Amino acid sequence: MIFGVALRPTVWQVDFAQVAWVVGSILFLSISTICWFLYVIAPGAWAIGDAQRRGQTGYLVVALFTLLFFLGPLCLVIWLLIRPRTKLIDRDPEFYTNPEDALSAASKLDKLGHWDAAIESYQYAAKRWPENHDFIAASVAAIREKQALG
Repeated sequence: MIFGVALRPTVWQVDFAQVAWVVGSILFLSISTICWFLYVIAPGAWAIGDAQRRGQTGYLVVALFTLLFFLGPLCLVIWLLIRPRTKLIDRDPEFYTNPEDALSAASKLDKLGHWDAAIESYQYAAKRWPENHDFIAASVAAIREKQALG
């Protein structure tokens, strides 16, 4: 007797229907989460990565990510219809008609780890637009340091 209350031993009774309901709910939530990931997040992540490899700006990537939540995998179809046909690394340096685009592409190639292509693009831009020589020389030197480190 504790505090004047007689304690009786508690007998636990297991209601298997409730246990089955709890286990079923956990399985349902787990499978739903995996399906949601495969249906929405995976196609959107691929589309965003592809946009970056094709040299698109951050605005398009943000727009794709926003569409991802409203349209789901439809954003993947939209991206496949509007994306540039060539990847950034496959474009010739002569493709660019102004120094801003050429330097932006070279910088993106550097960020993606395509250092040799970035150096080639920078060198072409230096020949075509000599007014950017100082910036280009500094950028090429930075890339060469990265290459030396490994």
